[in-house]
Amino acid sequence: MKRIYFLSFFALLFVVTSCKHQVYLTISDPPIVFLEKEYETAGVINRTFSSGAGKVVDIVDNALSLEGKLDETGSNAAAQGMFDELTTNKRFTYVALLDSMTLDNRAADIFPAPMDWNEVQQICDANGVQVLFVLEVFDTDTKVNYDMQMVNQNTPLGSVQVPRHRATSTTRITTGWRIYDPKNKIIRDEYFVRDRISKTGSGINPVKALSAIMGRDQIVKNLSTQMGRAYASRVRRQYFRVYRDYYNKGSRNLKIARRRADLNDWDGAAELWLKDTESPKRKVAGRACHNMAVYSEIQGDVYAAQEWAQKAYVDYNIKYSKKYGQILSNRVYRIERNNRLEQNDNQN
Repeated sequence: MKRIYFLSFFALLFVVTSCKHQVYLTISDPPIVFLEKEYETAGVINRTFSSGAGKVVDIVDNALSLEGKLDETGSNAAAQGMFDELTTNKRFTYVALLDSMTLDNRAADIFPAPMDWNEVQQICDANGVQVLFVLEVFDTDTKVNYDMQMVNQNTPLGSVQVPRHRATSTTRITTGWRIYDPKNKIIRDEYFVRDRISKTGSGINPVKALSAIMGRDQIVKNLSTQMGRAYASRVRRQYFRVYRDYYNKGSRNLKIARRRADLNDWDGAAELWLKDTESPKRKVAGRACHNMAVYSEIQGDVYAAQEWAQKAYVDYNIKYSKKYGQILSNRVYRIERNNRLEQNDNQN
């Protein structure tokens, strides 16, 4: 009986999931952090180095956590990644990578007190920049898990059991960034970017296992560079590769439209979907409305897509359209917010 229920469940699951098909598309959203057009120059600073008592704490922490100089290597790489991205994304006409700064009694993974605005203005004036992108937090926290088990190994004397020691290190990287706007004396953005890397080594003894997980500097450096680039992307238009589900079953038109969509004839598919939005069958009409939302987003009309998705859920109770509608509403909110900011910028 359990076997029958098990097979029935997966048969039902197959029927439900096979009613939809996926399409991949690239969407664009406004910058997460808006900066007026007048801001054309920027400086990048690494402010994560400690001095005084904080320096002693860092040395002890690094020794205990097997980090060595990972914080120094990683923070410089993160700042460099930020600089590289800001230079290549053409948001600014000039970007300067400025000298690093030290901070007394800096905590490892929380934001320090903001820089004094007079100091910010002096740095900007001295280097010919308008805003500062500052790496305020950089911390690597390394944990090592160790285990040992007996494994079979072929030898001239036959298969024998030998110990295998395995060590796995997990390094969590935390970066914290601020954007200082000295003209308005406001911090435009304050944001954490976090990631992690793992490395596993094994050997016939603990020394061999641990030696295999050493040499993480380059890995941390590469990942930190990517994290710096990722934060820099917050000030430019965002591009995402996403997928959307649309319905391909329920009526003859939905089936034919699926084949048209397979041939990239989205206008032809939409012609049939639009007809089915008037279907007397509620499920068919609801699915067609949902598909029209997908078509509208493909065409770049997010507002129409939102209206169709809301109609599919509100009028026809298409459950999947509720989640899709929320995604579209978030996109509309970001677009309208950016439009308001740009309009104010143009008026000024």
